[in-house]
Amino acid sequence: MKKSIYLTLGVCLLLMAFVLPEIQAHSFSVDPDTVMLMAAGPAFAPLNWNVGQNNMGGYKGALLFVPFSAPTAVPLVPDPSKASDNDAMITAVGSFTFPETEGALKQPIYLYSTDATVEYKAEQQGEADGMSFKCTLSFFFPGNTPGMHAFNALVKNTPGYYVFEDADGKQMILGQPGLYANTAPSFNGGKARADRRGTTYTATADSNYSAIFLQTPIEMAKLASKKE
Repeated sequence: MKKSIYLTLGVCLLLMAFVLPEIQAHSFSVDPDTVMLMAAGPAFAPLNWNVGQNNMGGYKGALLFVPFSAPTAVPLVPDPSKASDNDAMITAVGSFTFPETEGALKQPIYLYSTDATVEYKAEQQGEADGMSFKCTLSFFFPGNTPGMHAFNALVKNTPGYYVFEDADGKQMILGQPGLYANTAPSFNGGKARADRRGTTYTATADSNYSAIFLQTPIEMAKLASKKE
């Protein structure tokens, strides 16, 4: 009986002598990434995929206005048949240039807007085979200043162009030659002491495009620092 037990133990020891090195090799020959995965759970890479990217809405609180008669040249979209690709079709190329005549406007007019009050939308209009877009830009300027009311008096019957910027930093333009943006200012002085007073501006323009982007961005901060 004792002999059979000793024989069994000897066989087991012999098998362990062959098996343990193999187990140790598989247990400890893991790469560092696998060790980290085992210790901390699934990794966060890769982080790039085709859906789920940033899509924050809204626009920044800085705009530019250019009266239609002020510039000698404006950024223009190409003829659709001559656009090199889809992006080029809705990208305005060029820049605003102004005459050197004394007293003439020398730069776009910088406009401040209260945070989270700039809104842009493009709604379809027209009938079958004649569809286009009614583009609407709105923003709010706070206060009850003479300068604001003077601007209201001038802009109410002055078509022109607006430049504004989305949350991603892409600049867009509302208005093209012959399809200018028309502005309707609406002032509200409030009733209660807690009310906010100021002017809401609503600019509309007809367009074949739901949005037009500027190829060459304008440095708005620089214009804001040297307002005429």
